[in-house]
Amino acid sequence: MVEPVYRPDPHALLAPILACLPTAFASVRPPPALLPLLSPILRQRLQVSLDPRDSWLKLLCWDPDRAEILKDHVENSIFEPHPVSGEIEIGEIQSIAYKRLDDETLKCQIQLEDWAFTPIFLWCTGGDEGHGWKLAEILAAPELDDSWSASIAEANESANERMVEEALEVADAAQSGQEASLSRNEDDYWAQYDQTPSQTPLQKSSVTAGQHTASEADYYAQYGKVQPVMDNYDPNEEITNATEITLNGHVLHSSMGRLSEQPSERDPPPYQAGRDHAEERDGTYRAEKDNNVEVLHPVPDSPRSKGSSDAIARLEDEAERYNASEVGIRQHIGTSMKSMYRLAKSVGMDRDEFERIVHRELETLSILDRDD
Repeated sequence: MVEPVYRPDPHALLAPILACLPTAFASVRPPPALLPLLSPILRQRLQVSLDPRDSWLKLLCWDPDRAEILKDHVENSIFEPHPVSGEIEIGEIQSIAYKRLDDETLKCQIQLEDWAFTPIFLWCTGGDEGHGWKLAEILAAPELDDSWSASIAEANESANERMVEEALEVADAAQSGQEASLSRNEDDYWAQYDQTPSQTPLQKSSVTAGQHTASEADYYAQYGKVQPVMDNYDPNEEITNATEITLNGHVLHSSMGRLSEQPSERDPPPYQAGRDHAEERDGTYRAEKDNNVEVLHPVPDSPRSKGSSDAIARLEDEAERYNASEVGIRQHIGTSMKSMYRLAKSVGMDRDEFERIVHRELETLSILDRDD
């Protein structure tokens, strides 16, 4: 069940507060009667943040600059109790304004005509005192902005409108952020086309392809001019042999060879002296050509040089591993020292004490070296 919020009674709220304010110039602590009249957060502030060297009046205002002005206004005010009732008179009330911050926070501002300060009350629920208005702050001057309303209903309506406007602003900001993000993504997408080359690479003309085809045809046409090695019949070789036989005077033998029947497949081919001479000349030419070619033979490595190179490689590997191990050990020692120093600082140990402990441990290590 929602508890109703009633209008504040200025005389009932302000009379005990005004009676406690003059005690700030006589005592460094607020009077016990003032604490139940304060809101929980202001009461905690006076109990925790109290400075014995300064007046507690400054703690009644959350703004440090206005707190000094409030202290001066209270000091210059005249607190005279009523001759009959003995209470300090409040005087005329200029206005009472309300402000709703959220569903649980409702403030009330009471502007006084005879006093140079303005109290702000907060509607508090629960607690030992129950529901009611508690002092939240005392201002050196009233707040005259449009956020204050003349009634509680108007304050609630104004708060609802303000929350709707804030929600719309948040939605608009989120939508504008999404649109800006989409715009940036679109700009980045189209910017990729600006980074491409201005001219598209064209395909090569068909002239090159024709030249390539012609070159392949010329390449394979060379094999048509080559006489296979296993072919026994060579017209060019026959003409050459006939010329050589004529020069040697074997005309009759050559004529009879041409008129004779062709040998069967099982008979060996007839002996041709011209071919032997040609093969002999070709063999002589190949031998001379082979003699002119420089042959590079691999030089075997001597066992001594191979062993020395292996030993040098092993020494270099050991030196490299030793250097890497030494660097790693040095880094590990440095990291450990830094970690120990941070640990010592975390427990409040100063640097001199840490250095004394390290030196003492180093002296202990010298004793261990003597034992070894």
